[in-house]
Amino acid sequence: MILTIICPTFNEEKHIDKTIESFLSQQCNSFSLEVLICDGMSTDRTREIVSKLAEKNHRIKLIDNPNKRTPFAFNIGLNAANGDYVAILGAHAIYQVNYLEVCFRELIDKDAVGCSGKIITQSINNAFQPKLCEWISLSWFGVSGNSFRLKKEGYVETIGYPIFRKKALLDLNGYNEKLLRNQDNDMNQRLIDAGHKLYLTSKTSCTYRPPNTIKNLLIYAYNNGFWVAKSFFIHRNSMKLHHFIPFLFSSMLLLLIIGSFFEYFVGSTNFIFIILSSLFLLHLTLGLISSIIVKEKKFMIPRTLLMPLIFLAFHFSYGWGTIKGFLSQIFNNQVFK
Repeated sequence: MILTIICPTFNEEKHIDKTIESFLSQQCNSFSLEVLICDGMSTDRTREIVSKLAEKNHRIKLIDNPNKRTPFAFNIGLNAANGDYVAILGAHAIYQVNYLEVCFRELIDKDAVGCSGKIITQSINNAFQPKLCEWISLSWFGVSGNSFRLKKEGYVETIGYPIFRKKALLDLNGYNEKLLRNQDNDMNQRLIDAGHKLYLTSKTSCTYRPPNTIKNLLIYAYNNGFWVAKSFFIHRNSMKLHHFIPFLFSSMLLLLIIGSFFEYFVGSTNFIFIILSSLFLLHLTLGLISSIIVKEKKFMIPRTLLMPLIFLAFHFSYGWGTIKGFLSQIFNNQVFK
């Protein structure tokens, strides 16, 4: 039995050797391991490093991904994989040594088509900005309780860093290459629609690194929001209600701001301004509560003061991305590219 790791890369010279080392250190009692590094034609030393490692270990293979984007890498890997099972793993996560073995056994035991372990969100270091990004990413208010990072063990709608039965993916013609993001949501939903089950086990885990600056966190939120709109037009069922809450919040905020200006210059009441102020106050209050209940107590005072504002910026960035995504679809991709 062969299990194939499919890992997309692009300019990962700083840690690709450690990533591959973590793959090769996995326990493999139930299968033999194959590692496919599907590289998007890196311009740094990534390809050189992988090639040298492949010369020393026959389990490693470097495969070209001329289209560079992630879904193309997944499909190239699927077609090249010798295993009946594939693990779709990222280069920036850290996996427990039993990750693949446990997920494989759970997949078989639970009669599932895909299985992943718990995803632990942990900042790259304990500096102030990385820790703030970690806390935002772990908060029910920040990312909602439906996030893959906060899911509990059991059958679920989506899994991250999974092991799959390869045939099930090929039967669905692989990943949707129109989706440069959310291709995993799309695949998970298509598998469920086809009658398959996805399982999340708490018996093993991997560590995910969130953005390490507030700026990168907001860019991450904007890009995710933008592709929520794109994904909605391509595969509506893959996007759930919680994906659109920031869009509704940001749209309401913008409409109330415009209405407040109009009311100030034309009207004689402050009704819209009161609603706008109440919305801001409600969001900041929920953000403050979420900040207070964070379990880790480092940086207490600055965290308590800053997190409500970061929550607000994070949700607006996500929602603004979705607004622009919808507008780009409405105007046939000619506006807001």
